[in-house]
Amino acid sequence: MEDCLQGSEGSSGLGDRPFASKAHEPCSKPGLLYDARMREHENEGNPSHPESPDRISRIWSLLRERGLVERCCLVEAREATKEEILKIHSEEHYVTMETTREKSTEELREMARDYNSVYLHKLIFPCALLAAGSVIEMTEKVLQGKLPSGVTVVRPPGHHAVTEKCMGFCIFNSVAIAAKVAIDNHNISRILIVDWDVHHGNATQEQFYDDKRVLYFSLHRYDNAMFYPKSTAAGPTHMGGVSAKGYNVNMAWSGKMMGDPEYLAAFHHLLLPIASEFNPELVLVSCGLDAAKDDPLGRYHVSPVGYAHMTHLLRGLAGGKMVVAHEGGYNLKSISESMAAIVSVLLGDPLPCLPDKMVPNDDAVDCIRAVVSAQIPYWKSLRIFGSVGAKEMQYFDNSPDFEEPESHDQTQESRDRSGDVGGASGGNEDIGDSLLSNLREMAIGETMMFAVTPKSDCEHLTTLSPKPLPPDIASHRSILLSNYKKWI
Repeated sequence: MEDCLQGSEGSSGLGDRPFASKAHEPCSKPGLLYDARMREHENEGNPSHPESPDRISRIWSLLRERGLVERCCLVEAREATKEEILKIHSEEHYVTMETTREKSTEELREMARDYNSVYLHKLIFPCALLAAGSVIEMTEKVLQGKLPSGVTVVRPPGHHAVTEKCMGFCIFNSVAIAAKVAIDNHNISRILIVDWDVHHGNATQEQFYDDKRVLYFSLHRYDNAMFYPKSTAAGPTHMGGVSAKGYNVNMAWSGKMMGDPEYLAAFHHLLLPIASEFNPELVLVSCGLDAAKDDPLGRYHVSPVGYAHMTHLLRGLAGGKMVVAHEGGYNLKSISESMAAIVSVLLGDPLPCLPDKMVPNDDAVDCIRAVVSAQIPYWKSLRIFGSVGAKEMQYFDNSPDFEEPESHDQTQESRDRSGDVGGASGGNEDIGDSLLSNLREMAIGETMMFAVTPKSDCEHLTTLSPKPLPPDIASHRSILLSNYKKWI
């Protein structure tokens, strides 16, 4: 391990003392941060609460056991300043949390009743400051060129903590604060936040909804707004405020349980095209690991191998400048294995192989298509990943009258003009023009077309006359996608 950022002498196997930055020279290895002081808040009334101190210590223990800690550059944790917290949160919220240090256990329980899914402890305020400050510290070291990337093993999590109050186990939104510090202090104007916690990061969405400097991409279990935080704002049509349309992307999963094939399909067909077009200067990962296999809350099936591949794909963005901040995740074995896989990838270890068959389930395909359909007016890179493939899109681009994707109202008007049924015979439109028009609509996920072969003894065949087809129309015959039916 390089000695530019190394552990302080006398730290125990679990890192009971914070690590100290020894020098200021750059380190070629990823940064790693853990401080056992973040174990100090716990649910005294319910020791089995899923957001437990063991979440971070078990991760750290496995990282040490596998020799990953000693291969990284270790970074000292610090508390966030009040000024840093107030970049995202209200002063009232900060002061309210500050008072928890002086309250009795019973007073804290009473106070917690005012919040959604939160428990409070007399040490939760300094722990939350440590979590936020640690993510900020790692982010600044990456932006200063002292580290290529970094991982922070912190708690409590943050992405549910809205501006004026805590929520969902979260006190301060560490990743959002780090992003705002990067914008304000480091002249960064394009930050990608990838949130793969199984729960939607409602706070992060809210805090950057009108800010084009931050592209927020969340992959989360949605179940038609029936999964926590149970809000339709987590759906695919919530795409950003008036001045930032397209800069909020909700990969909202509904239906079957999702795993590696589904998450990686979303990466390849949605996240990477949009992120590459956005061209971020920094990637922040809200690294909830509760979509992992056997998580008691998420119940999804993402494996350590899946997390490794997602991390690997993100390394190709922003020149590799990436900070991974631990969020949720409640199966101790799963989160430890998954975080070890992430750290291993950042160290440059060989990528583990995926299973032979990686086919996303039908519900996932529908969910991805819904997001593509919503986002395609705002991202040119999505046009080739709509309902048709690259060859078909090339056909559109070579057509003299091919235009940019229309609004949903415009595409509905085009459907009305051609008719929803019998488009070839319901008016004066030539069948070739009709097919081409329908294919264009399929490119933006707004229609479906079926080719029908009539029976040879059909009594209506004598009333039809042959019509020429557009060039290469045969290549389009197998396209049977999207939500609207067209019968030709």
